Amino acid sequence: MSAHVLVLMEALPYPLDVRVRAEVAALREAGYEVTVAGPTGYGYDALEEVLDGVRVMRFPAPPAGRRAPGYLREYAVAWLRLGRLVRRIHRKHPVDLAFVCNPPDVAVLLTLPLAWRGVAVLFDYREICPELFEAKFQRRGWLHRLLLAGERLAFRCSDVVITVGGACAELARTRGRTDPDRLFIVGNGPDAERIFVVEERPELRRGRRHLVLWLGAMSSQEGLGRLIDAAAELVLQRGRDDVSFALVGPGDAHDELREKVRCQGLEQYVEVSEGVGDELVRAYLSTADVCVNVDERNEMNDRAAMRKVLEYMSMGRAVVQFPLTEMQRLCGDATVYAANADSHDLATQVGALLDDEASRMELGAAARARVMDGLMWHQQVPALLDAVQTALGRPAPSPAAVLDVRRTGRAPV
Repeated sequence: MSAHVLVLMEALPYPLDVRVRAEVAALREAGYEVTVAGPTGYGYDALEEVLDGVRVMRFPAPPAGRRAPGYLREYAVAWLRLGRLVRRIHRKHPVDLAFVCNPPDVAVLLTLPLAWRGVAVLFDYREICPELFEAKFQRRGWLHRLLLAGERLAFRCSDVVITVGGACAELARTRGRTDPDRLFIVGNGPDAERIFVVEERPELRRGRRHLVLWLGAMSSQEGLGRLIDAAAELVLQRGRDDVSFALVGPGDAHDELREKVRCQGLEQYVEVSEGVGDELVRAYLSTADVCVNVDERNEMNDRAAMRKVLEYMSMGRAVVQFPLTEMQRLCGDATVYAANADSHDLATQVGALLDDEASRMELGAAARARVMDGLMWHQQVPALLDAVQTALGRPAPSPAAVLDVRRTGRAPV
């Protein structure tokens, strides 16, 4: 019998979270039985369904918080509802491994009743919650200390920890005191089965020659106002009428961003879209001339391994971003770096690339080659499976066994 893995998530509904979707697919291909427990939302409102052989159980998502107390209420309600769902799932179908995706870190505590019954616990440390709080609210205080305590508990209560990059792994080793033998780096690499080149869709350029794209989850800490300011400089001050800008993805900042676009008189040039879905993502990435990342340097972003940038690069796009420590390590000289948090320099670097097609092509080719050399998702899967097997106390399946599962659909004995 294959092991039953229960994946817990609170931040986004399954399958909207692309990292969780890739992890679940890898577990399924390796022969594990997988159940996902998470919230409703973004059109995924069925409380129970089966998607591609994965049992998905959802709880009604609470109203989203806008300030620190609101976020605390949101997570408290979600935590209680997810806890009830975990107990229900385990009663009906006993779990062998609880796979907990943060945020929040305290979701790991929901697995304690299972751990007392011998269930292994794996913690996917993909967001640094204390630093995320500080970046969002520009302060620390008692809630920041509470998040630090929750993070320590999550590390202490987990049998194995996986994380997205070296900077987060260092925090897990030092602040979290995680045993290096129980710590695995599973990068945020692009999934070639989801992100690949398709035919361009010229209508996405909205009648103009060029398209500049930002793609991701929109929130207040993403710094998207700087991209709108850069667009204003290029269009209104430098007189460029040959470029459209698209900010695409889910989140809670659409109204604020659209108001900023309206106030600057950029409605014809800047689109803020809630569109999600793999087909639309591929279309935008295949059509864009330049892709941007506008996260500024801080304690959180300097440690982040940002999937969207690696996806841009895997598609051979020219990328402009700010010089974040972990992203510089991952990207090297295969992207252009604008001065940190400087919308004027961002506009200058984007404009220079739009005017130099040869440089765009050369940079895009270098970016794609760098990502293909060890940063793609399929190259992260062995570390994921090794972590899971370490938590379960079993030897990892051989690559040949995984390929056999993909070919036959049969789980290993």
